[in-house]
Amino acid sequence: AFQNKDQLSMMSGRKTLEINPNHPVVVDLLAKIKADKSDKAAVDTAQVLFQTALIESGYELADASALVNRVYRLMSKELGVDPDAPIKEVEVPEGEEEEEAEEEEEKDDDESKDEAEEAKVDGDEKKEEL
Repeated sequence: AFQNKDQLSMMSGRKTLEINPNHPVVVDLLAKIKADKSDKAAVDTAQVLFQTALIESGYELADASALVNRVYRLMSKELGVDPDAPIKEVEVPEGEEEEEAEEEEEKDDDESKDEAEEAKVDGDEKKEEL
């Protein structure tokens, strides 16, 4: 039908992005940008806000990984973690891994037994009612 996405998007109609200038997020972003135009967190927040609005409106992002990276940076900042910190491997001794797996299995078995006992008690109560 259409030769490329541009023709399809032109035929689908115009979409409008509206910004509520009174929204607390927009007010805060404006204040941060006025204070420091190079504030990376404020720029990332503005771009995330814009890109999520695009997604919500039905547009496709040209580079979804850029959005993902911004979200990770914002989450790291919120959690107080350096997003560029090297990843540390946590070594778990083999004995502990096996013990944890066994404890999980025992816990699952105990829960299954408890559920079976509850079902039996419920069944016995129903028999007594009859």
